[in-house]
Amino acid sequence: MKRIFDNKNVRYHLFIVSLTLIYGLVATVADFYGSPWSSAKDLVLLVMQAGVVMCATYSLLMLLALCRWVFAVVFPVMMLLTTVMVWFRYTQGVVLTPMIVELCFVNDASMAFTLLSFWLVVVLVVSFVFSAFAVWIRFRFVPSPSVLPNVAVGLLLLLSFTWLIPPFVRPVRQRMPFSFYSCTREFLSQRGVVMAERPPFDHPAVCQTDTLTVVMVIGESLRADHLQLNGYHRATTPLLASDTSVVSLPSVYTDEVFTHTSVPAMLTRADAANPDLAYEERSFIDLFRKAGYRTAWLANQESVKNYVYFMNECDTLVYANSGKSLYVYDKWLDGDLLPLVDDELSRTAPLKLLVLHTIGSHWWYESHYTDEFRRFEPVIDTRIVSSCTDEELVNSYDNTILYTDWFLTQLIGKLKDSRALMIYLSDHGESLGEDGFYLHAAEHETLHWPACMVWMSDAYKAAFPAKAAALRRNAGGRHTTGFLFHSILSGAAIETDYVVDSLNIFHNGRD
Repeated sequence: MKRIFDNKNVRYHLFIVSLTLIYGLVATVADFYGSPWSSAKDLVLLVMQAGVVMCATYSLLMLLALCRWVFAVVFPVMMLLTTVMVWFRYTQGVVLTPMIVELCFVNDASMAFTLLSFWLVVVLVVSFVFSAFAVWIRFRFVPSPSVLPNVAVGLLLLLSFTWLIPPFVRPVRQRMPFSFYSCTREFLSQRGVVMAERPPFDHPAVCQTDTLTVVMVIGESLRADHLQLNGYHRATTPLLASDTSVVSLPSVYTDEVFTHTSVPAMLTRADAANPDLAYEERSFIDLFRKAGYRTAWLANQESVKNYVYFMNECDTLVYANSGKSLYVYDKWLDGDLLPLVDDELSRTAPLKLLVLHTIGSHWWYESHYTDEFRRFEPVIDTRIVSSCTDEELVNSYDNTILYTDWFLTQLIGKLKDSRALMIYLSDHGESLGEDGFYLHAAEHETLHWPACMVWMSDAYKAAFPAKAAALRRNAGGRHTTGFLFHSILSGAAIETDYVVDSLNIFHNGRD
């Protein structure tokens, strides 16, 4: 133990501490840039979280620098990658995500050159000079320490922060330099899911109309009891409430309370008796394609392994905000999907399916609506949930619903002059302080009742009057999210043996 504190070890660790502090000022500060806080206590908590990331970085640098030649190769590369991501964090509000990694793989070198600028080149040169200087210092002035004790301590610290202590794992892995590994690993994992073959549906799917646009909006964290449409005491959906073509389904139940598991269940035939079908079968998208529909997935959320397969079932996959993550607190708006919707609607295909995965009412609420929709106040001003009052949480949450009301109304405006059907279904609800529960992914009754609504254009109702009548008759009943697979196929005028009438809200004879 004494050898750890001898002169060589002290000089080595002073070098690593200095390197960690400099790297932290560059990378960790950028990762926490924009994190909202409102009190000294909140700031202390943020500093502590940043400190955990820097401690993990210290352990990584400690291990890398044990071998001078490994350090000479890896550290400059790490610094250059960090510099690029810090530049885009400050200039574009972009962080590293699996989608960004995918863009790096699928685009050619000419695309990368379009992102270069004079000042980016300057900071890259400065970064390289610094890293080369650090390598020179390591070779010239820093002696090699005792290997085995430092390897043991370094590995223990690194594994603790990135694997063994659950509260630290995700926050550390999502920050630089660890995000370079975790995002690439997630991208490769998702590629494996996409490439794995799932058998196509055997029975035919035939569309009974020649022109129709179907839009499926996957909502986020929107609970049914906060909709004005469903009797909520606040005017959270004034625009939708004034549209007589909007039919709300106030009693839809979901077993799942986490996006990663709820979305696969929504899109497939999975149910409580057969939950594995969500990860073994294809989604309704495959049957739409079989019936002749052009399909597109327009994403305003990150792809994850649980449902990335279904995203890639579509003919087109486009991300509205590929550089956003849940650790970015800049504006992240569903309105960014609207230009992508215009692009898809302009295509000549007479049969279209658009799946829009929205960010909706996800935490941090203040990111997901513009200032004009801040009608309920006071609102949250810190990302530390325990420092927010329940009133602030509810106000900010309800403001996101006002924005969703506007967003869906804008979407309807693009569809109203055509034969079109729109189904909105949130993945789950949200806890807003009931019984001491907040947000989602933890079991509570408030999470099991997601918002759901259906809109039909006049041309759609004229073409399918029986479906429109059945929807209104069935809307008030209790449903599970399992209705979606069967109902969207029926609503799209697709005849197939896979539709179960008892789960179809467009079926007149439904029990």
